[in-house]
Amino acid sequence: MSKSPTWQSLNRQIRAAEKERGIDRDAHEAMVEQITGKASLGQCTDAEMRRIVAHLNGTRAGFSPSAKGYVRKIWALWGSLKKAGALSAADTDAALLAFVNKHLKGRQFANIRQLDWLTYEEAAPVIEALKDWDHRVNAGGAD
Repeated sequence: MSKSPTWQSLNRQIRAAEKERGIDRDAHEAMVEQITGKASLGQCTDAEMRRIVAHLNGTRAGFSPSAKGYVRKIWALWGSLKKAGALSAADTDAALLAFVNKHLKGRQFANIRQLDWLTYEEAAPVIEALKDWDHRVNAGGAD
């Protein structure tokens, strides 16, 4: 089955944006699944492809900063690690969610799909882990 010209154009935009940002295959697959719930771009509709392009370009439909201060703190620490070079360009929202879920392992609701779903009690150990990591990176590991 042949894809529409719109789909093909969006596919080229996605591939170019991923190349520019250094997104590898694993990060690509995780991003596509997170945004669309589908395993590959070939299964995506034009509308889903537009959502992926918007995500790669930093715009999210209906995005507004979290009202929860602790969620903003998690994002700020993640950004600090990225700025310090501790994270690669491929470390996206999906990587942050994986980090959060790793630190929530063993809890009742350990598969968080959005940071806004976190309670303060769940966020606290994640924030501390990010602070420790940020301290090691920015202090050069020396105390």
